[in-house]
Amino acid sequence: MNYKCPVLLVILAVFLYYYFSTPSTLSGEQLTEHLNNKVVLICGASSGIGEELAYQLAPHGTKLVLVARSQDKLDKVRLEVIKRGAAEENVLVISFDFSNVAETKKVVDKTVEKFGGIDYLVSNHAAIVQGPFLAFPHSQKPEFLERMFRVNVFSHIELAVQALPHLEKSKGHMFITSSMAGEVSFYSSGVYVSTKHAINGFFYSLQQELLAKESPVSLTIGALGLIWTKEMAQVFNSTNRVAPGWATGDLEECSRGMMEAYITRPLTFTYPRLAGRVIRGLWYTLPCYHDMTIQGMKVEGAKGTGYREMVEARNAQDEISKKMNYQQGYKVGE
Repeated sequence: MNYKCPVLLVILAVFLYYYFSTPSTLSGEQLTEHLNNKVVLICGASSGIGEELAYQLAPHGTKLVLVARSQDKLDKVRLEVIKRGAAEENVLVISFDFSNVAETKKVVDKTVEKFGGIDYLVSNHAAIVQGPFLAFPHSQKPEFLERMFRVNVFSHIELAVQALPHLEKSKGHMFITSSMAGEVSFYSSGVYVSTKHAINGFFYSLQQELLAKESPVSLTIGALGLIWTKEMAQVFNSTNRVAPGWATGDLEECSRGMMEAYITRPLTFTYPRLAGRVIRGLWYTLPCYHDMTIQGMKVEGAKGTGYREMVEARNAQDEISKKMNYQQGYKVGE
């Protein structure tokens, strides 16, 4: 069957939707008016999107709670946030390992103890697990899988449960950082993809429940694509892969959109907007999408499906993997 015509129609439809639905951008004054004196709890704040988000919130009078595993990184972010305009007494850092789901309540308790409540919860932390599932025996171990789900799924649910009573008092908002990987599949990151599908399944259901019970709390799910952080650039450079510009998102623009979402409160925040909608449209309409995805993930010089070269490239990522893929305590090969 010839799929060229439906592919072109999907791309055209998505382009037209994207072109004619450009969201308005709030001014700095509007952001300050809404965010001043608000308590924003950001999990995963030591790098990437969480770090940039903290920097963008700093000049708007927010009270920031920055949470991540690394105390050293958090201390650096805290100093930079203060340089950018946050009052020193309005910045709290909490070093916490989200694989310890049972203790997650302490993050919420410390926030409320310091600032008296919570207005916005940014559940943004994740362990980025990469590599084809069948090629790496350590990724098949039950204890490894359980740990990844504790960090990437269960701790987000527990955070929402513990923060919800405080958000109801403030008529607040939750932003759950998910991914386009929660809607489509990539064999190079099967474990990570499965956790994001779980995130979407739970939080879209919770979103419906909040609406059904007429809760004052709103919830946005971030369907994020490839955001060009320093860590992601390292991954692509190490595997000799090139990401097209239209398919990648800018870190600062993404964080700005997330910050505005606390005010506009959309059900879903898709970014990059065009790439996200193209991927979503192709996934749901083309039977050959699996083949297209496999071809798109081939490393430079790969033959056939590129599976062997993909595994070799991941094996060569030892230092990157130590830093990113197993950041919750696992070393390469465990």
